[in-house]
Amino acid sequence: MSPPSSRLLGELESYGAVEESERASLKRIREFLTCSPDPFSRSNPEGHVTASAVVARRGDAAFLLVWHLKLDRWLQPGGHLEPSDASVFAAALREAREETGIEAFEAPIGERILDVDVHPIPAHGSDPAHFHYDIRYLLTVSGPFSPLPRGCGLFTLEQALAAGVDESLKRALRKALDSLRPRPAYRTPQTAHRA
Repeated sequence: MSPPSSRLLGELESYGAVEESERASLKRIREFLTCSPDPFSRSNPEGHVTASAVVARRGDAAFLLVWHLKLDRWLQPGGHLEPSDASVFAAALREAREETGIEAFEAPIGERILDVDVHPIPAHGSDPAHFHYDIRYLLTVSGPFSPLPRGCGLFTLEQALAAGVDESLKRALRKALDSLRPRPAYRTPQTAHRA
C-alpha cells in the first residue's frame, strides 16, 4: 500500500460518518484504498480518490458553489489529485484556489475530514463511466466577494437546496454550518470556599 493510501486510511479511521448513506461511502472508500493498486490515478478504470472543499463565508455562512459544466449542476469546488499534492487536504485547497480564484482560505476544523461520498461519474469523451471517492474538507473566507468569481455562485443553505444540490452535498453543507456555529464556552463548576 502506498504512503498516501496509508495516510488517508489513517485519517478515515478516526472519521465518524453521520448517516447510513455516508457510512456506506466510508466503507467503500476504505475498501477501495485497501484493494486498489493506485487509488489516486485517473487512469484507474474503476475510479479514483478526489478532493473537495465546502467553502463558506464567515459571518453569514453563505456557501460558494461552482457550476459544473459536464454534470450541469452546482457543486463544491474540487477535483483530481496531482502528483505534487502533499495530501488530499492540499489537493482540496489547490482545487478551491484554482476554481474560485481566491487565494486566502482558513481551515476552521484544520485538516480534519468534513464529509465523504462515493458517486458515479458518467462517461465523457474518452473517459469511461467510473466512480469518484470524494473526500471533503471545510474552508472559509472572510469578507465580501466583489465581484463573484466567474462560474461561481453564493448560496445560503436554503438557496442551495432550492438550486437542486444533491443529497450528499446537502449533508455536507449542513455539517459545515454545524461546524461553524459558535459553541458556548465551557465553565468549570464553582467550588465552595471555606472561611
